[in-house]
Amino acid sequence: MTGQDAVYRRVLRRETHSPRTQAAVTVATVLIVLLVAAVAAGGWWLADPGARGDLAERAGTLSSFARRPTALTVGGTVAVLAAVTLLALAILPGRRARRGRVAGRVALVVDDGVLADAVADAVALRCGVARTQVSATVGRRVATVRVTPTSGLPVDRGAAVDAAAATLDAVGFPVTPKVLVAQRGVVA
Repeated sequence: MTGQDAVYRRVLRRETHSPRTQAAVTVATVLIVLLVAAVAAGGWWLADPGARGDLAERAGTLSSFARRPTALTVGGTVAVLAAVTLLALAILPGRRARRGRVAGRVALVVDDGVLADAVADAVALRCGVARTQVSATVGRRVATVRVTPTSGLPVDRGAAVDAAAATLDAVGFPVTPKVLVAQRGVVA
């Protein structure tokens, strides 16, 4: 493995996966604000003996508010939603709808929408239908192609599968084509 391969791998990873920095910065900012507030309250507590009663009174007000069932429910719901969101950000893969590969001295990143358009164009050309009658979506492992035939003209499903597979093989991304031909056609 050369140093260039490592660079390509890192660039492809960066381009095909979502960054988690926004969530990390948000959590860090909230924690820093809470820490600064706690340090400020502690400093106020130590520096001004008269403030101790004021701080104790405010803490009592907050604790009496927190004893209300609606406040506990709302606070608990917000905490659970924040925890679930952060857990999902940590566990889910965060992939973008892009694919990458290295070909010689070139790192190639292709958006799934571009692949879907290329597959739809090839299937429309091979089957002899208008491009507007073919739609395609590319998922992680499967490219789904939906063909709506022209009324009275059958569409060869095998030819559509071959066209989709040939297009995906030509660009070098291992995706299995799945072709769905509509039962009813459209009037041309």
